[in-house]
Amino acid sequence: MKETSMETISGPNPVASQTALSPSGLGNGLSPLTRWLLGCALVGALLFTGAYLIEGVTRPGYDAWQQPISALSLGPGGWMQQVNFVVFGVLLVLSAPGWYRLLRPERAAIWFPLLQVISGLSLVGAGLFSMDPFPGYPPGAVPTASTEHGALHGIFAYTIIFTLALGCFALAAHFAREPHWRGWAVYSGVTGGLILFFWWRFVENATGPVGGLVERLSAGSHALWLCLLVATLLFRKRPAVDTPK
Repeated sequence: MKETSMETISGPNPVASQTALSPSGLGNGLSPLTRWLLGCALVGALLFTGAYLIEGVTRPGYDAWQQPISALSLGPGGWMQQVNFVVFGVLLVLSAPGWYRLLRPERAAIWFPLLQVISGLSLVGAGLFSMDPFPGYPPGAVPTASTEHGALHGIFAYTIIFTLALGCFALAAHFAREPHWRGWAVYSGVTGGLILFFWWRFVENATGPVGGLVERLSAGSHALWLCLLVATLLFRKRPAVDTPK
């Protein structure tokens, strides 16, 4: 039997008609281009998380327990977090065609890539427009009237959070229809809820003693889910399928 890509296959054959998100469509069932595009999301999440965690514990005068990730865009060395936002955003946008190729022809093939593009562009915007000085950082900063670039940063931040959470919910609905991916349906739904829950707790008590930690739990919930999902897609081997002689 002639082998055909699992990403474009269709027809009455019950094996051939499985989507890429079925056991036989994982690992070596993905084309090199799709694997590369999905890898952009994995690399982006790892780089973004690693950069803000390292910066958070090494930046003089910055308290990662209390102060938000975006505050790293301020003060000396702030350009590194700005670049961090932009790079992650660009990599998420680049991953969108890979998700489309993976998920088509399901409805998630439209919604999830679209949400990744919006999240990515919002991350770029958050990098270009830094937040206003946060109480306690830069050292000696005091609350001031909101500026235009600070307001834009806030809009981008909310857009990022809600689109990332909606993306988790979109894949949860898709996975729920795939018998072998029901566990991922639960995990995806829980992750979307955690993103919103920790963000709400951060907004409610942004200047509290653990405001920075709570925000990191929101961002980290998504990063962990995304890395595990992409790694599963890239490295899990496709089981052998018997073919006619």
